[in-house]
Amino acid sequence: MDARAPAAGPPAILVASADDGVRASLLGPLHRRYSEDYRILEADGATAALQAIDALAAEGGTLALVLSDDATPVDDHETVFAAARRRFPDVRRGLVIEWGAWADAATSDAVLRLMSRVQIDYYVVRPVHSPDESFHRAITDFLREWEATAGKRHRAFTVIGDDAQPRTHVLQNRLARSGVPNERLDPDDPDAVAMLAEAGVAYAGVPLVRTAAGRVLVDPDDAELARAHGLDTSLPDRVVDVVVVGAGPSGLASAVYAASEGLETLVLEAESIGGQAGSSSLIRNYLGFSRGVSGSELAQRAYQQAWVFGARFAHTRAVTGLRRVEGGFELDVAGGDVVRGRAVVLATGVTYRRLAAPGLKPFVGASVFYGATSVEARAQSGRDVLVVGGGNSAGQAALHLARYARSVALVVRGPSLAESMSSYLIEELDAAGVGLITHTKVVDAGAADDPSRLDHVVLERTDTGERMPQRADAVFITIGARPHTEWLPSEVLRDQWGSVITGVEVAEEGGPGAWLGDGGRGPTPLESSVPGLYAVGDVRRGSVKRVASAVGEGSVVISSVHQHLGPHVGG
Repeated sequence: MDARAPAAGPPAILVASADDGVRASLLGPLHRRYSEDYRILEADGATAALQAIDALAAEGGTLALVLSDDATPVDDHETVFAAARRRFPDVRRGLVIEWGAWADAATSDAVLRLMSRVQIDYYVVRPVHSPDESFHRAITDFLREWEATAGKRHRAFTVIGDDAQPRTHVLQNRLARSGVPNERLDPDDPDAVAMLAEAGVAYAGVPLVRTAAGRVLVDPDDAELARAHGLDTSLPDRVVDVVVVGAGPSGLASAVYAASEGLETLVLEAESIGGQAGSSSLIRNYLGFSRGVSGSELAQRAYQQAWVFGARFAHTRAVTGLRRVEGGFELDVAGGDVVRGRAVVLATGVTYRRLAAPGLKPFVGASVFYGATSVEARAQSGRDVLVVGGGNSAGQAALHLARYARSVALVVRGPSLAESMSSYLIEELDAAGVGLITHTKVVDAGAADDPSRLDHVVLERTDTGERMPQRADAVFITIGARPHTEWLPSEVLRDQWGSVITGVEVAEEGGPGAWLGDGGRGPTPLESSVPGLYAVGDVRRGSVKRVASAVGEGSVVISSVHQHLGPHVGG
């Protein structure tokens, strides 16, 4: 066949198979359902598919999805799927199989092998009737993922600012974590100049945000930015049944279960919905998502679920203090406000420890990032990137960065990743070509030509003390997480790291007087030393650092809240 693709235009879906019947069964429904918005390309085998991919890239086109029943390397070089990702890092790739073939050992082994080697995103069952909505669900899921990852959605907001300014990155991150599509433009970009001229606003060295309505905000704070895209930052003036502090996975789960069971629920979140999990590019081991789910999508789904049940959210509101009062608690909120609740669930999570490397400080927020933010991944195209840390967050960040960066390496103090990272992630990192620098820590950093642009770090061997420079255009740091609990009163028992002690450990750690209850009962498993004050997720001592565990704790704690409040409260 002629493998030339037509002129660049809409994103493409490529169907590749040497079997005419397989191609026909895929092309028919694809043309009927998607041809108005996508170009449907076909290739009669792997060789022709590679030619079509190269031609599409050469003309400046975009490949959104490739479907193929052949994962054999062409000329012992690379598969259709590998070639597609090499040319188009955001492309989604589906291995086409027959209905029921998952029961065939050879087929299931091939799917598992290709997924572990990061060759495919999942399999697609060839349609067996028309319309085959299961087939179309798989296709639309792929295209939604591609749209979100590739940044092809309608850009509701535009951040206009210098890429070297940390605040520019913060604004983009806040919007993305809130599910708001956005793009960044340099201040001298013609589109940015036109936008500012239309709004009658001049760039004066600080980032600007153009809203969907065309209004331009000058370096907005978090609350102003939240209100600009429709989020509520106000606080109730009455006592609520339960106040949830933090909207990570555990806090969102608490909100869903509390509100669904009839408790008047208020959630206070200082930054973005989703917590640390909200920045994860792909969580592969969360129950119910066979292909995985991004942290931001999981968080947004949970947020909508809690909101539909009636939970109220006060966005960008940081809690600075707490005290016991008759009938419950008062919480001080930054800005001089106070909220009142009969019970409180602490779900504030943890923050990553800062590295004691003086050279990093000038670049924090611009090319040095604390946390595994997926928002910054596309900006690393063609760059050399280091990820410091050996946990799952580090692995997920490195895997996502490997789609775009020229090189990615993990820097760990220990001899390997085996003790701190899930085995499936280790296999995928190896398959994606992510490097591993062991027995090493970052001790300094610097820039050569442009003082605003990081270009190297200094590594030190933990076994010999030897120091060596390492090329790095960006560094992502995910180590030494600590809970943010210094605002709690002294009667809330914590360990030396600040984690809240709960359940039977209250008396074991603090002695008989640590529990402030009336003696009729001891603390429930997730209850702190203060009756009615609970801790769930990473802020709790002894928690398992996994999203599923955090969601579980946030769910089950509500039964204890009900017990504390009494049968007259709620549903």
